[in-house]
Amino acid sequence: MSNLFYKIISPNRKWYWFPVFWLLRFISFFYLLGHHFRLWAYRWGIFPQRSLDCRVISVGNLTLGGTGKTPFVMMIAEALRGNGFKPAILTRGYGGKSKKPVNVVCDGKTILLPPDQVGDEAVMMAEKLKNVPIVTGSDRFQTGRFALENYEIDTLILDDGFQHLALRRDLDILLCDHQRPLGNNHLFPAGELREPASETRRADMVCFTRFLGGPIKFSQKYLGSIPQIKAHFRLDSLINMENGEVCDVEILKNQPVVAFCGIANPEGFRQILQDTQVQLKVFKTFPDHHEYSLNDIKQLESRALAEGGKFVLLSEKDAVKLKDMKFALPFYKVVIDLEILEGREIFNKQITSAGLGVN
Repeated sequence: MSNLFYKIISPNRKWYWFPVFWLLRFISFFYLLGHHFRLWAYRWGIFPQRSLDCRVISVGNLTLGGTGKTPFVMMIAEALRGNGFKPAILTRGYGGKSKKPVNVVCDGKTILLPPDQVGDEAVMMAEKLKNVPIVTGSDRFQTGRFALENYEIDTLILDDGFQHLALRRDLDILLCDHQRPLGNNHLFPAGELREPASETRRADMVCFTRFLGGPIKFSQKYLGSIPQIKAHFRLDSLINMENGEVCDVEILKNQPVVAFCGIANPEGFRQILQDTQVQLKVFKTFPDHHEYSLNDIKQLESRALAEGGKFVLLSEKDAVKLKDMKFALPFYKVVIDLEILEGREIFNKQITSAGLGVN
């Protein structure tokens, strides 16, 4: 369904998709009305907006799909820990089967739940951060209150929280892909926009991810004087899935590899690999949050052998779901680092002063 959706909304759609696209444009008008009613209801107190007794930092985006929210959330958590703060992360737990209102993925010491229950991204964050409590659930006020009552924390980070208006926050960070900041510029379901571009004004800081230099295709009337930072993803290291050995990315240069992923923005992952100068023989994409079967892995290994691939590469998000599998070929988890290219001082000041009355 996801592939079909993007075929219909693509500017290069086939002629026979135009009637469907215009139907979606018509439906998006009612989506827009619902969006404005929701904002109005929160603004006038018809829908309650609650507060928690701590600093709250939200990270989100205007578009569907991946802009790098999860790596950005982890970068905030690490920066806060480095500055003496005690953060916890609240995430919805997309892809997880648990119906419980509160799910403790990590208590700051131990990973307590598997990815099939709480989602692959939550477990991936827990594996990388280790010392940060991570809680999933649809009601961020409820999960936030649980975190405050059970852990010694002073800051809550909302993963994918820009549209979660039911909880007040001290800092709203909006992420936009530098290459396609507004997707196809149409509102859902005719496009990738969750909200009109004008809602950028709600943000306290805007980060353009996957920044490659050059101009930003984003109207200045929406950005105004909002502080901006620019960041880029780079391949940091490789981890052998069988023995946990950490390897330098240099071993990939000019080597034939096979790669796969089940993430929101597979093209971003492909580009990171190509920037590392690998010979990408096969690049297989799966739906976001895909549940891998043994047959999926066997088919990938067969493709790798047929193409002469020396390595099979996968994303960190996919790796958490394959920990118990055995492989016939070397499988390497790709560790990606988010690097701020411009605006590091702005980033540090914003996240450490949020909620403290510092300007």
